[in-house]
Amino acid sequence: MAGGFEPLRVERDIAEEMASTLGRLGERFERSCRKVWELKEGFDQSVAAAERLGGELNAALDEAERLRYYLIVQREAMGMRDHREVAKTYPLPQLPGRPPAPGDPASPRLAWPGVFSRGRRRKSSG
Repeated sequence: MAGGFEPLRVERDIAEEMASTLGRLGERFERSCRKVWELKEGFDQSVAAAERLGGELNAALDEAERLRYYLIVQREAMGMRDHREVAKTYPLPQLPGRPPAPGDPASPRLAWPGVFSRGRRRKSSG
């Protein structure tokens, strides 16, 4: 290699593991999104279905939001900073009365819970 160093084997192994983890998380998140949208279809069909599926849909949304958070963290670790593509490719439905998830790239709220609050804390004068 002219003018540079060849990556160490351990560096290649780490990069491969990061890419593999990203792929596994993406697949899990995609399955979770599909489940959410299937439940949402049933939820929208009738009032009786909404009562029956409401808890299950909320649990599925919680899981999908958690997996999206993990996916975004893994993307950040790999240097990918623009997460709008995640929200565009895998949108999650909004339910009436349910606020957007913290960390939702499509949400106008602060991106991650607690991130900005650390900078605002006052030091005690003691």
